[in-house]
Amino acid sequence: MAALPGGGPGMEALGRRLSETRWPVLPPADGRARGVTASTVERFVSEWERWLAQPQRPGLGDHDILDIDGRGVHVARFPGSGRVPILLLHGWPTSFLAFHRVIEPLQALASEVVLASLPGFGTSRLPLGPWSAVDTARLMADAMAAMGHDRFIVHGQDWGSVVARAVGAIAPDRVIGVHVSAGLKGFMAEGANDGSVWGRLREFVGGSGGYLHLQSRRPDSLAYALSDSPVGLLAWQLDKYQLWQGDLGDDFGLGTDFILANATLYWLTGSAGSSMRIYSMDSAEVDAIAGGVPTAVSVFGSGDFAGRAVSARENNLVGWYSHDGGGHVASLDSAAEFITDLDDFINCVGVNA
Repeated sequence: MAALPGGGPGMEALGRRLSETRWPVLPPADGRARGVTASTVERFVSEWERWLAQPQRPGLGDHDILDIDGRGVHVARFPGSGRVPILLLHGWPTSFLAFHRVIEPLQALASEVVLASLPGFGTSRLPLGPWSAVDTARLMADAMAAMGHDRFIVHGQDWGSVVARAVGAIAPDRVIGVHVSAGLKGFMAEGANDGSVWGRLREFVGGSGGYLHLQSRRPDSLAYALSDSPVGLLAWQLDKYQLWQGDLGDDFGLGTDFILANATLYWLTGSAGSSMRIYSMDSAEVDAIAGGVPTAVSVFGSGDFAGRAVSARENNLVGWYSHDGGGHVASLDSAAEFITDLDDFINCVGVNA
């Protein structure tokens, strides 16, 4: 897994904050889900303290902050033996670290594997002034050009799916294909035409979607708590993993190493607040934009609400991969299936023909 910024004193300060945690006094559990349980948070905090105490491992890949018209974009680059570059875009509350399990197999498919941090996440700072997912897409396309990639494939997961689709729409002459998992705008089920997926989505939003409203309407107020308290930040992230991945084991199918490294990245970079801004960005451009590049969708388990009818209507859909298992973060919880789908898609668009 890649090295994290802010080592040394930053890590020491984090360790002190964990040891000084002021735990909430909660009423006895009554069987109803009101968030992540105290026992789960306490277990991961204990693991976090041990995780921080181990020697830091050397990071993987070449990391850089690209200057794109005065805006910094963090990228991690890995050389490959394939025929086309692949850009991987994460969602929330994950990061570029969510792709660490698929880097090595992707190096056999791609000429270069590029992991990019979306603006507002980690060391990719959110630019001042109005900003949208389409602005992020332009930034990603320009970053790929700065690295010398005139033609490439882009994969997006969760919010990364929105950006990936927009990259294809604004640079159709450069994007060979778009592959997504946990697809949101432009992919997410919208009505009865998408059958049971639509029913699951309505149930999720009605029963578990409180964070969607908070982060789209009042994200900055929450940011103060998440930026100050590492345990609060971890608990907020664990709550989402539990919602999406709760049936995938004690580590939610993500791996304890990822969960702790990801929380550490958010806390050291103070990016909890800026990352949540993605929920309140203007979406009018995204709703209006339509991509014509070949697009494929992978759906995993019950934590993925992409609908085939919407995906076919809003995109040039050439591939649909459906998996009963897995969750919302396929690059971690279903790495083998993720690679198989992307390999098939690469062949489908003729890259390896």
